[in-house]
Amino acid sequence: MLEFLYIKNPQCPDLPLHDHIEVLDRVDSSLECVVSNVPLQGAKRVGREINFLLENSAQSPLELAQSLSLLYEVHGLQFDFDSTKHTPTPEGTFSEFFSYNKEICQYHQRRVECCGKCSEVCPTQAITKLDPQIALDQGLECEDNRHLLIKHQACIDCGQCISVCPSGSLSYASFSLECMQEVAKLYRGYIPLLLDHRADLPLTPLKKEVLPLCVNLNILEQVALLTLLQESGSQIVLYAPQDLGVGTLESIALLNGIYAQLYQEEAILLASDLASLQACLQRAKCLESTHFTPPTIPARTKRDLFAQRLQHAIGQGDYGRVPSASFIRYGHIEINSNCTLCLSCVGACNTNALSIDGNTYTLLFNPSLCTTCGYCEATCPEKDCLHLERDGIALNPSYSTPKIMAQDSLFGCKMCGKPIGTTKSVQKIAQMMIPRFQGDARRIATLYACPDCKVKIMLEDMLDINSIFK
Repeated sequence: MLEFLYIKNPQCPDLPLHDHIEVLDRVDSSLECVVSNVPLQGAKRVGREINFLLENSAQSPLELAQSLSLLYEVHGLQFDFDSTKHTPTPEGTFSEFFSYNKEICQYHQRRVECCGKCSEVCPTQAITKLDPQIALDQGLECEDNRHLLIKHQACIDCGQCISVCPSGSLSYASFSLECMQEVAKLYRGYIPLLLDHRADLPLTPLKKEVLPLCVNLNILEQVALLTLLQESGSQIVLYAPQDLGVGTLESIALLNGIYAQLYQEEAILLASDLASLQACLQRAKCLESTHFTPPTIPARTKRDLFAQRLQHAIGQGDYGRVPSASFIRYGHIEINSNCTLCLSCVGACNTNALSIDGNTYTLLFNPSLCTTCGYCEATCPEKDCLHLERDGIALNPSYSTPKIMAQDSLFGCKMCGKPIGTTKSVQKIAQMMIPRFQGDARRIATLYACPDCKVKIMLEDMLDINSIFK
């Protein structure tokens, strides 16, 4: 199988191409290749951007040769990263256009509903919610708290669920964030022109700096877009003649707000028709100072990667705040002094926004990792202790730095000294139980002892109970 195949374009019959691209005068249907510039039965991928660039760009032949080589590499990377599953059935083959990681899902198995954005935007009910109440109403069974029902056969590959997923538990199989990290590097020094992978390509002049990329526009969210912005070191032009999904629109608004605060520039120039596209292409420019490639790539949730890239852009400055929207939400939590460090909130958080430092017994919160799902607030057992505010992103260094929310010390067993919990938690339990023990000193003493010593307190008659209270 050939890797890259180029069928000569009549408008550029003598274009010099790099040696790793096989050039043919006409279509040969018997050939197999990874990437072709025209539809072929044996081609794994068709690079629609290739002929589009040839027919519209102001680049010289040598510049075109370099750009086309990059576009072939772009599709080669997409082929390498593509994890789409194709399953044959009696009715035909269906494809699983996305994958699902329930471990970082903000809906799966939670006692209260905190998310479900994917099901809200899905136009075909390929993703639906199921909890005991829904099951009861619909005559179904649900043996757990709640989970998503996914029917890949019903998916039409619109991509809207990808861009609204706050944690990245939904990943687009043919163009994952990992793939975007590598593809975006190839656009260094170019102005990316994002085009819908299914729509007709426009006929419009392209200045030399512009390099197109055909992609499902509805999968683009803040992380993918910021990656392309920083790796290219340029503004992005996005041509969407049809309506975009709410996740992509809110991500564009968020990034434009951030760039306006940081650089007094737009990040993404959005065009919906040919006239506005041409105007955006003329305005678009490289922003060299914005270029950034992270030394390492976080892999748990997409908020980790966005936080890393945003932290670099902010540096040591303080640029105010950008607001949240309905689907793409950011914010912070406040914890009052009655926190006992029971760690219920840490257990509830599956994005590591809340964590515990076991060496100093401190509860830490990193707002840049928080999806503002609210599960920590719903899980906290203390009254009026933890509060969530969806007030957007603070554009300063502290926003991506873990902040101490509560701190305590270990309480040692009054008899043997073995740690039995935090001081506040032991004191709270004692405050609750002492009235119930009605002055029984022996039972009250057990509240300050480890399990082994509790037995001794209750059974040993010669034990000096008063010494325990000292």
